[in-house]
Amino acid sequence: MRKFSLLLLFLLLLPTTVFAQRDRDDDWRRRRPVVRENTFELTPFIGYRWGGTIFADQTFIFGQDVQVEPSANIGISLGVPLGDSGMKLELLADRQASQLETGGGLFEPEDRVADIDVTYLHAGLQIPFARSRNVTPYVVVSAGLANLDPQISGVSAENRFSASAGLGVKAPIGRNLSFKFEGRGFYTALEENDDCFICDNYYNQDFYQGEVSLGLVFSF
Repeated sequence: MRKFSLLLLFLLLLPTTVFAQRDRDDDWRRRRPVVRENTFELTPFIGYRWGGTIFADQTFIFGQDVQVEPSANIGISLGVPLGDSGMKLELLADRQASQLETGGGLFEPEDRVADIDVTYLHAGLQIPFARSRNVTPYVVVSAGLANLDPQISGVSAENRFSASAGLGVKAPIGRNLSFKFEGRGFYTALEENDDCFICDNYYNQDFYQGEVSLGLVFSF
């Protein structure tokens, strides 16, 4: 009789336990953070940038080709919502403080010749695709100015047209907070040398850089 009573008590408590667990699971699912589409997003970020060559015939300062040494970059972006589609207008400021160096060929020593700051000021579009509750992948395209500022006495900074494209992903960690990982490439148009017909027609002497970055997205 005692065993029967214990079994009956267990059978009575089992549905209550199952439904309570289900309710907790539903509550947890409801509490899971999701990326809200119609919010402003402020994103400070850090990253790593590489590439960028200034050729000898584009300036008389160095007398030879110089490359921007790969280094860290920092920046901030503001995402302005464009309706409820998740698409955003992106305003970007992205700065790299590095050095110009010569050499760099196979077994060739590298010599640093000057410091340089490379800053991109862009506006563009952030376009999400294949969105889910866990992550939001997106394509980003932008255009604006590249400021090339060698730290050399008597030399002024130059502003040139620049554009970029890349891919990224956002993962929410709270209702108003997300991580963002992004990779993009930058193109900057430099002046062509009118005295070098072969250079202009057989060599692309514009300025190219690549970058990966990790940011913390604040939504409001």
